[in-house]
Amino acid sequence: MKNRKHILKISSIFLTAAMLLSSMGAAAFAAEKTPAGTIDKLATNGSSFLSSSDKAGALEAVRDGVLNYQSNIDIKDYRIKAEDAGLLLDAVKSCYPETFCLAQTVYVSPTQIGGVSYISSVIPQYQTSSAEEYNTMLSAFYAKADEYLSLVDDSMNDFTKAVVLHDAIVMNSEYYITKDGVSATPYTLMVEGWGKCEDYSRVYAYLLAQTGIKSELVDSDSMNHEWIKIQLEGKYYEVDVTWDDPVSSKDKLDSPGRVSHDYFLFSNSSFPNHSGYYELNPSADTTYDEYYIHNMDSQLCMVRGSLYGIYCASGVVETKLVSYNAANELTTVYDLGAAVESAEGFWASHWSAGDGYYYTSSYANLCTYDGLLYYNMPKGVYVFDAATNTNLKLAAYNGTNPLYGLKIADGKLYGDDAQEPGYSGTLVEVADCLKMGDVEDDGILNIIDATRIQRKLADFISFDDFGNLKADFNHDGIININDVTAIQVAIAQ
Repeated sequence: MKNRKHILKISSIFLTAAMLLSSMGAAAFAAEKTPAGTIDKLATNGSSFLSSSDKAGALEAVRDGVLNYQSNIDIKDYRIKAEDAGLLLDAVKSCYPETFCLAQTVYVSPTQIGGVSYISSVIPQYQTSSAEEYNTMLSAFYAKADEYLSLVDDSMNDFTKAVVLHDAIVMNSEYYITKDGVSATPYTLMVEGWGKCEDYSRVYAYLLAQTGIKSELVDSDSMNHEWIKIQLEGKYYEVDVTWDDPVSSKDKLDSPGRVSHDYFLFSNSSFPNHSGYYELNPSADTTYDEYYIHNMDSQLCMVRGSLYGIYCASGVVETKLVSYNAANELTTVYDLGAAVESAEGFWASHWSAGDGYYYTSSYANLCTYDGLLYYNMPKGVYVFDAATNTNLKLAAYNGTNPLYGLKIADGKLYGDDAQEPGYSGTLVEVADCLKMGDVEDDGILNIIDATRIQRKLADFISFDDFGNLKADFNHDGIININDVTAIQVAIAQ
């Protein structure tokens, strides 16, 4: 009888675990080769290489041949003119960013049909020394893409996916054409976090394609620049990921821990500072031209099914944590400036310009880790729990300069110590992020934490404010036995 009870008890635990796992949320996306037809680009001859089934088929054939590191790729059935070999190569590299190993030069074996020279086969030139090297790099490319794609899922609308992926790329990238003698490619942008404009655009296009969002790459010869337009609900909008990655105005270096939305989702008529380009899909719709998101100089973070950002109204010195959505509905969740005035002084959230003047941007950035929101002020870093509207000062900062931005890496918070907004700063470690469930505060989630929460529920012990935040393991705003169960399931995994 005891054995039977023991078996039933274990079965019950596994049933609970299975139920919890099945309700953990919508499926995430996984990186693979770019789905055909999701990325397009206007060729120099004024057409698209996706405009006919023959051309699209040739692109796929070359892509698959490159992914298999073939030395000779047969495309004679697609009737591509030999004079279009350069266009073909450019289209492959544009529409399929995972072919980053292709060199700029392509050779073809032509054949004559009815007096016209067609490409019989493509003889690709690779920048990698072997198939093994390329496969290793491709695995790293897909692995990093999976990290980005883990930030979005099927429960989000396309607007939200586009925002989250845009901001994540900006937060983790910096602009370089070459670095340590290596030329930028979509690989260096995706895996190593640096690249040029076309790499920003193509990595963004690649990630969007994995979620089903179509895009077009746009070039301007007069600007020597490339950006992207993305399709939302059947209409195209201009986005410049590169120019949304802020650089300092004086030393022109990357501003770490900062995100701009000055060039995110515009119509042609309202897209600022871009000219000299042609396009396949005009961006005529003005839906997003006046959206609040353009006044958000911080990363937008998805927590508990909602987007959160830091909003600064144009011409007004204020800083507010807001929830935001695709309908341009903005709700103030917390007045960040007012919350820290007593601790950091009047207009604490803004930079002084001297003589009683202040910059109207707040220079605070928002990040998320383990379901909590983090933001910086000039003299400290704060944590906010959206489930309970709890705001706590996590760590003070007493450096030479104020904190000008914030980012998270490996569970640690780094602030951007900067002389003033015109200069790039230095990332300095400020604090560790809170580890949910770790009420023992030893950096490890284990059965001791579950037991301590049970003891709290029985009123044997109490937690401080940080302990209460971490005890709400499932982020529902209530500390109860469900948090204990969820911790046990997490430990079992």
